[in-house]
Amino acid sequence: MAESQCIVRIQSAYPHLSEKERRIADYILNHPKETIHSSINQVSARIKVADATVFRFCRRLDFKGFQEMKIVLASDIARSKRFDESKNTEQNDDVLGLAEQVFQDNIRTLENTYQILNSEQFKKAIDILAHSERIAFFGSSGSALIAQEAHRKFVRAGVMTYAPSDGEFQMLSASQLTDRDAAVFISYSAADKHLVQVAKTAKQKGCPTIGLTGFMKSALAELMDVSLHTVSVPTDFRSESYVARAAQVTLIDALFVSVMHQRQKKQQIDDKLQDVLLQG
Repeated sequence: MAESQCIVRIQSAYPHLSEKERRIADYILNHPKETIHSSINQVSARIKVADATVFRFCRRLDFKGFQEMKIVLASDIARSKRFDESKNTEQNDDVLGLAEQVFQDNIRTLENTYQILNSEQFKKAIDILAHSERIAFFGSSGSALIAQEAHRKFVRAGVMTYAPSDGEFQMLSASQLTDRDAAVFISYSAADKHLVQVAKTAKQKGCPTIGLTGFMKSALAELMDVSLHTVSVPTDFRSESYVARAAQVTLIDALFVSVMHQRQKKQQIDDKLQDVLLQG
């Protein structure tokens, strides 16, 4: 995983942390400055947990250790300070000021999502989609609209896809998938039990699965062959999952462009090979 934000990783993993891990997370989120100026022994003593527990917490967030986590956390603090200064300077109660805030919130969501984008997982997702015969997009709640949009984007480019929205039809469609297909599951909360069952059905058929979720540790994410994640923060009048849709759409766009580029390269190679065979 490329270097990414510490606070974003904690927020993403938080719903699935143990009680002790949540105590560590709460301390870091509530006392970020104290954390970066403390040793692992000092932090563990304040939280009343073992040093090894703090170390394992850092490893769970994909840091090499406590020191690396502090370095990234320090960058978070500096970045947040610059944003707050800019926000306080430019904040305005008029219509354009509120509109600007919405844009800024969406920009932060996209930046945060890009920061935690795992390049290896992203490349694996592209490879699966580029070589699949069919792609099925499954979404729950608001993410169902994202699944429909992804389907329309790919099918217009000549890729065989579908995005069943009805719960019963989703299960039926998953049962007809094969190891030559691909299934993409989109859900910010990753808590929809029906979607988890659909994913299990697809896995039983040997179909490669790709997940776009808001949490690194979840029942749905753990079923996926490839897990990609989006992050966001709640804002006035808009829930966290609603803000995350901007990141979901952008991540789908990034996959689409990359997959079409991969398919175009494959087609060019096939055309050249065909020319060689005809000339021979």
